[in-house]
Amino acid sequence: MPFKQYEVVGRRQPTVLDPAPQIYRMRLFTKSETQATSRFWYFMHKIDKMKRSTGDILAVHEIRERKNDTVKNYAITIKYNSRSGTHNMYKEYRDTALVGAVEQMYAELAGRHRARFSSIHIVDARVLPSGIRATKRYDVDEDGPVAPVAVKRSHMKQLLKNKIAFPLPHRLVRPTSKAFRTTFKASRPTTFFG
Repeated sequence: MPFKQYEVVGRRQPTVLDPAPQIYRMRLFTKSETQATSRFWYFMHKIDKMKRSTGDILAVHEIRERKNDTVKNYAITIKYNSRSGTHNMYKEYRDTALVGAVEQMYAELAGRHRARFSSIHIVDARVLPSGIRATKRYDVDEDGPVAPVAVKRSHMKQLLKNKIAFPLPHRLVRPTSKAFRTTFKASRPTTFFG
């Protein structure tokens, strides 16, 4: 089941002393609406000592991205608890949707750091504009006339250049027309062009 982005709105229950309590809104990445409300109460208990029995959920909305047919750069700031302590991290990913980038982040942290879903807290997740950072060394001829942006990681920068090329390691030679197609060939097929 893939991750979804939810916006949960909640508050403390109104009382005589506080008839209009402060309303909190939170963006959460979970697999279901039930899990989103559960995570909301988890964070609200840390922030304002508020829990499910003393609060109300006003609204839960699923947020869907409009344009998820183009590849975008995403920056995710996280805080996670490991066996040795609490760590802050900044990660960058390329995906067609923010939830896809969040899925990549959860998979990477599980593989590299053995971090569980429950121990990872997303502090910020945003879209980065494409281009190369203008600081350090910026060559207009090599990098093209692109606007400077906040892409920091080298594995992201290498995909933003104008003169990018990918190898084609497994090219198959096909007959030029149907007339040259045969069931059996006199020579062994080879797909290595190196």
